Amino acid sequence: MVRGLRWVAVWGFVGVVGFIATRVLWDGHRDELLADPRFHLVPEEIDVGSLPAWIHHDPRPEFLLNATQDGALSVADRDCLAKLVDGIQKHPWVSRVGRAEKRFPGVAVVQVEWRRPVAMVRVPGGLLPVDETGVLLPTRDFTPLEASRYPRIEGAESVPRGPAGTVWADPLIKQGASLAAHLLPVWVKYQFRSIMPLQEGSGTRGLEFQIVTREGSIIQWGEAGNGPQEDEKTARKLRWLEEYYREHGSFAGLDGPLVIDLRPAEPQIRAKEPVR
Repeated sequence: MVRGLRWVAVWGFVGVVGFIATRVLWDGHRDELLADPRFHLVPEEIDVGSLPAWIHHDPRPEFLLNATQDGALSVADRDCLAKLVDGIQKHPWVSRVGRAEKRFPGVAVVQVEWRRPVAMVRVPGGLLPVDETGVLLPTRDFTPLEASRYPRIEGAESVPRGPAGTVWADPLIKQGASLAAHLLPVWVKYQFRSIMPLQEGSGTRGLEFQIVTREGSIIQWGEAGNGPQEDEKTARKLRWLEEYYREHGSFAGLDGPLVIDLRPAEPQIRAKEPVR
């Protein structure tokens, strides 16, 4: 027993000495190691997996610029991963950073969750992309044709107060983007044109939305809402639209555009009054 305790003490002493020696070696050669190009992290050696289809440029050089002022980062740096993760998290296309590890001589592997565009917001001068939480996204990755395929939110009276990557703090944008996320898979198929605030709601209701089709019909959706109860309502409305479209092939009537009110439990349909 005594001999075992002695060995524990010996190995503990060896470990402490080894740690001190490593620390001394690092402190003595720190600048030399950090300057060694073999350990420099270059954009091509940052492995974040495959980029999503909607990002058309390589964001990895921007990760490094976000991580350091000059974009120079060494795997030999003790804080390399922390700096890199912070730089990646600052990028407007990144929702969350997961596990990260570095591999010598100069490779970093990082799990990244990307933001997904769900809508374009009409503003004076053009369109601005947002994700389902209302976060403003970079515009550089969208051609006019690609932008036209996304739900379009109209009627916004505000403008973003921050750069890409920040939340557009407007209930119309945040709730409209939440609704757009549900409509995105069928937006082009159903020939929807825009999501707009519904003006005729009663004072007891919250912010309500209507969907305008390319044929001029209006689908009164109601509140975007969140939570299990609202999710159930959303699923019911989507099922009704799917069944109606399957049967009629359009949301317009034989005599012209319709107004379809999805807010009641039993949707109501009437002819749209002509604009005078």
